Amino acid sequence: MDEFAQSIVRRATVVGAATALQEVNSYQAADHLHLEQILLLHNIHIDNAFTFSNGVRLVDLEDLPESPLRDSLLRQRWSSQMGWRIDAVLATDFIAKKDIRTQDEDRKTDWSALNEQSRLIKLLDDTRLILSLARPADYGVPALAATTLVPTNLSFLERGLAYNPFAEPHVAFGPEILGIEAQRAGRLISAFDSLNEETQDRLRIALKRLNDVKIDSNWANKAINLRICLENIFLNPEEGSQIARRISERAPEYTSFSKTRARKVYAFLSKAVHTGETQQHPRIDERMIAGEIQNALRQIIDRGAYPVWPDTNRDQKSNL
Repeated sequence: MDEFAQSIVRRATVVGAATALQEVNSYQAADHLHLEQILLLHNIHIDNAFTFSNGVRLVDLEDLPESPLRDSLLRQRWSSQMGWRIDAVLATDFIAKKDIRTQDEDRKTDWSALNEQSRLIKLLDDTRLILSLARPADYGVPALAATTLVPTNLSFLERGLAYNPFAEPHVAFGPEILGIEAQRAGRLISAFDSLNEETQDRLRIALKRLNDVKIDSNWANKAINLRICLENIFLNPEEGSQIARRISERAPEYTSFSKTRARKVYAFLSKAVHTGETQQHPRIDERMIAGEIQNALRQIIDRGAYPVWPDTNRDQKSNL
């Protein structure tokens, strides 16, 4: 209660005692809190704000509602000592049920707000990964953390809020996200949302790995992630043998690869995975492979399902 009282006093010094008390009364009378769940994007710039069909907004940091967090981030982004910069975020409405209790009360814990928060973080991350899919093969969308944005009039709630950090590389740089990229992502998001849960979960694996390829400077990591993407797309879930042959036979249906080229691509990545060394080839590089994977994933989303590849096991005799 002491912290609550102190926060009200601090607020009163800014807006006056009457306004501060009015805000407290409004808070006490409300059943729900109108907040925002946001995903902090690292070194991402946008030319215009955009709202996707799933309710997620891509906005400049300065266009967020007034809040202590927004003001702090605006100050920190001009500091060269932070090692990161936040110019844009993904945001969506977070309506949370208000739950006030004293320490002496023994009530069953209500997890609804936490569950809703987890759902929204997943929604924001899905949007981010599909936005990355809509960008050129060189450029991804790195994220620093997800958190809750509390408006200034409820700033006394911020002490209990947590950050959900994203453990991924934050070294990528690229041009601003263009309106045409956001529009392409919007179409893909609408198609993604119509997929069944199993297909969405499988796509999330490839989308995350492809974005990691774009934002990671480590070549061996790129090769590992590209190989995972190829196997995610061109193998049925139960298949674990003759991987190179299966991929070389199937990749031409979704890429510009010939069978021979697809086999060389897989061998190129495998050598990097096994040696950890950067590979050189006159006609094969990670950007080209990422571009083909990107196009294949877009096709899967547009078609509404993964292909079910026929079993072409050459070790089985045709008369058995």
